[in-house]
Amino acid sequence: MLKEQQAMLELVFNLVRGNTEHISKVDFIPQKPSFYSLPESGQKLPRSMPEEQGIDSDQVRGLMEDLLSLSKVDIHQVMILRHGYVIGECHYAPYPENLWHITHSLCKSITGMAIGMLIEEGGLRLDDKILGIFDKSVFSIRGFQQRNLTVEHLLTMTSRVAFNEKGAVACNDWVQGFLDSPVNGPAGLEFEYNSMNTYMLSAIVTEITGQSLMEYLKPRLFEPLGITRIFWESCPKGITKGGWGLFLCPEDAAKIGQLCLQKGVWNGRQLIPRRWIDEASTCHVETPKQFGEYGYGYQMWMAGRPGSYAFNGMLGQNVMVYPDLDMVIVTNAGSNELFHTSLLLDTVAKYFEGGFTPGEKLKKNRRAYDKLLKFQNRTGLYDTRFPAVSYRGLKKILWNGSESYKRRKLILGVKGRFFKLKKQHVGLFPLIMQVFHNNYTDGISEAGFFTKDRKFYFCFREGEKPYCLEVGWKEARITEMDMHGESYLVAVKGQAAFDEDGYTVLKLKISFIEEASSRLLKIRFIGENIEMLWNECPGKDLLMTGLDSVMTGGTSSFLLDSLMEKDTIGLMDLLMDQTVCPKVLGEEDHEAGERFLREVPISFTL
Repeated sequence: MLKEQQAMLELVFNLVRGNTEHISKVDFIPQKPSFYSLPESGQKLPRSMPEEQGIDSDQVRGLMEDLLSLSKVDIHQVMILRHGYVIGECHYAPYPENLWHITHSLCKSITGMAIGMLIEEGGLRLDDKILGIFDKSVFSIRGFQQRNLTVEHLLTMTSRVAFNEKGAVACNDWVQGFLDSPVNGPAGLEFEYNSMNTYMLSAIVTEITGQSLMEYLKPRLFEPLGITRIFWESCPKGITKGGWGLFLCPEDAAKIGQLCLQKGVWNGRQLIPRRWIDEASTCHVETPKQFGEYGYGYQMWMAGRPGSYAFNGMLGQNVMVYPDLDMVIVTNAGSNELFHTSLLLDTVAKYFEGGFTPGEKLKKNRRAYDKLLKFQNRTGLYDTRFPAVSYRGLKKILWNGSESYKRRKLILGVKGRFFKLKKQHVGLFPLIMQVFHNNYTDGISEAGFFTKDRKFYFCFREGEKPYCLEVGWKEARITEMDMHGESYLVAVKGQAAFDEDGYTVLKLKISFIEEASSRLLKIRFIGENIEMLWNECPGKDLLMTGLDSVMTGGTSSFLLDSLMEKDTIGLMDLLMDQTVCPKVLGEEDHEAGERFLREVPISFTL
């Protein structure tokens, strides 16, 4: 077994056992700033009625409504451009307008653009050998297998290097890990998706220029486009991650898509070489079925219309570019789908691929446009996707009385009460956020409920630090919180009910509105005790698919295969029951509330 597989298995087992202390083998350095600490962009895209750009308002609204109706998609933001004009933009509550959003692998395409710029500047060639770029002191005998590996192999995901995403949890030096890795086969012959290929492209930029990828792109791409609210995570060695870790506003993502549509020209300046856009958006390698049928270019996915392509990130992060339509479509979501093929992209294709042929300008349809605006405004205010309360083990929830009655009774019954939890390994962050940001929980030990100035708060102690999150009832309330020195925006919406036994139930939807992840927390109050049932989205099935994909990744091991096949206490059941959706019991602690309020003021709510 590779040491990276061993590290991943240790991480999984520690999470399952609730052992979060010193869980990571990778040094954690706080990086993520507050979104509001960065200046707002002064460069906005122009707006237009859809009909003025040849698209029917009903078609734009239809796509937005369909995406909202699909619970598996969990759409957050949509922006549609034609001829460089924004003709549709919708943010779905509780996700605010044009807040930055995690892009996941969408940012790979941006890393590819940096390589194109570096080649144009004469600092790099597609056929440059990777072993010839880096300091020879990092090589090993095993890394000699990579002697024919080139920059182009990294761009096309055909390196076949075994060091993949699991390396990000195994060590601090990812360049060394990659160059010291065996290969799964000869380079250039077979597509094998590996985010570490893109990380190495970022490392190449740093090795050649002495700048991080972010530093390199700032004057060449971000500043000319007016992109100011942007953040890209780095590895412990200070190299921009390249293949993941980018937070980008949807309008800024749309600008980059529009830049590619304009063959790299922005305000008369050639920012990206035209020939690079053409080469990157051309199919260079066929992909396995689960990745779609159109193939892969240079860090870009080919799409359904002739000449179309996409920047794609898991869970619904997309920039789709349609040159023949002169259109760009941007989505952010928390979809429960992992790969490039997805219900979200199928829905977009239903409206704008196939035989769709727009005009250049349509007659104004004020009624249709007003319906579009009304829909966009309504979805921005009200989260219609928050379902009725349900509870594991109960077939029925009794909704006696009005919403306001149940809410008042719940608040009167729980305010000022605090509980000490018996299991103290569960944290607020979903599992996927902890792993991706290397920001692991210290475990929630206490939880309670307070009111102040007619506001209701869910409070908890994670590690030694107390937190207070305001709960909204009709609309989610957003709180900015600090988790180990990093800023995160959290939206919380609550519902109150009584179960069939007459116990009060509080359901909280906890949305991490810069992320593709959310939590559902159901709390049942039983005398002086509480029962807390946690769940998260993406759920167990997707997490297991992703884990299986990363862990196997062209290699196998007896231990891993055995773990994945066990019918009894299998890895899947352990993850689901103890990690992804744990059940936590608590007993009332009359002194904890007073101690809690002495330590922390109620958090500022946006």
